[in-house]
Amino acid sequence: MAAKMKKPGPAAAKKPVDIEKAGLGINKGVLLMVVAALVPFSLPTVTILAVTMLPTFTAYFAERGPNRYAWLCVGGLNFSGVVPFLFTLWFGVHTMDEAFRMLSEASVLLWGYTTAAFGWVIYNVTPPIVSSYLAYSAERRITSLKSVQKRLIEDWGDDVARK
Repeated sequence: MAAKMKKPGPAAAKKPVDIEKAGLGINKGVLLMVVAALVPFSLPTVTILAVTMLPTFTAYFAERGPNRYAWLCVGGLNFSGVVPFLFTLWFGVHTMDEAFRMLSEASVLLWGYTTAAFGWVIYNVTPPIVSSYLAYSAERRITSLKSVQKRLIEDWGDDVARK
């Protein structure tokens, strides 16, 4: 006779898997050592990014609360303004002298900081626009439901309208 096997309950099926305990995670120390080993080879890139991405770092450290999204909005646009100059550095002369020469040009900082400013504008303007759209949509839905309710009362009488 075969022994009956117990089926796992719904609680066992929904239990989250801890990646660190399962051995699937990357050791943070190893990752830090790899990044530290690559920095000397990419020091001109790190220098350009450290100076031009200051608005992103500021947004990351200045924002408080559980929903910290400003650095993503600012950082995405900030990085998009810096990428053309990084390509120039990567496919040209990748030296510290070239990185400092690029940083001494006003256009590099202007593009990086202007695109970060657009990121701040988007971050500050989008929530009120979405909020007003949702309020308008809700009001329109309420008006629609009241008109349907009015037609039902006309068709079925006052007995269907219980308040």
